[in-house]
Amino acid sequence: MHRGRVVVALLAVVIALVLQTTLFGDGGVRPLGVAPALVTLVIIALGPYVETEYHLLLGFTAGMLMDLMGSGTLGLWAMTLTTVAYASSRLRAQFTDSLLLTGSIVFGLTVMGQVIFVLLGTLFGQNLIGDSSLVAKIVLPAVWNLLLAVPVVWVLGLVLSPSDRGWAT
Repeated sequence: MHRGRVVVALLAVVIALVLQTTLFGDGGVRPLGVAPALVTLVIIALGPYVETEYHLLLGFTAGMLMDLMGSGTLGLWAMTLTTVAYASSRLRAQFTDSLLLTGSIVFGLTVMGQVIFVLLGTLFGQNLIGDSSLVAKIVLPAVWNLLLAVPVVWVLGLVLSPSDRGWAT
């Protein structure tokens, strides 16, 4: 694996984190009151392009950065996004088979990530499971990620897919 690909993947994670905390943060764009889980989407979309070890490291790093940006318990997003990265790397071969399958993977892994975060948060003393709008906070980010999956997957595919540079490479 090229170091450049890992650097570009880390840059994509940082850009997603900045967009999620500014554009989709408190007081920002929140369709139907819930923002998309953009960092989760980027971690899922990196599955076909990054080796498993680096993918897990990117998931953990993204989660730690999200934990540091928020005011919750340190490590919840790190555990969640590492799990999502692992599941995404296991589904690497199926990711590019069809648009319907890719959308199903994005939706399913986003829901899985949101559920893991709620369960871990509840275990660590944040009463997340008692929220009256819990279902909306789990399903709506997955719906928004499903809508954003096409441009995010397309851009990451353009940037990270190996290119044929000609006969001299």
